[in-house]
Amino acid sequence: MKRLLLSLFVAMLGMTACTKDDAPVYRFSVEVTDENGVPIQNAYVRATAPVVNAIPDFQGHTGIDGIMRNDSGDDVFEYHMPAVLQITAQKGDNPPVVFGCGYVKLEPDSTVVMKIVVLPYTNGSAGC
Repeated sequence: MKRLLLSLFVAMLGMTACTKDDAPVYRFSVEVTDENGVPIQNAYVRATAPVVNAIPDFQGHTGIDGIMRNDSGDDVFEYHMPAVLQITAQKGDNPPVVFGCGYVKLEPDSTVVMKIVVLPYTNGSAGC
């Protein structure tokens, strides 16, 4: 009887030890506003790691609500590894009319909401 219970216990232990946990998912979203909290529409937003040849590279534009969306219309972005991303938002080209940036640390199994405040661009003062 003891052998039967012991073998049953070992079998149950073996079954539970082989289950693989799901990999965590790292999500984030970006909202772009001006200094008064008014959403900025049609701003170009890019979220990437601040290193050469970075793998995470998310790009999109803001809608009327100031929320970044990619070409597919997604407003929550997912990455499969922990990362710190640099997020830049600008409206207008070389030089931009307004510019803002910040950093976000992605958290496992949660959605981090990043708010970027854009300010009028002045030559020589842009940067994170």
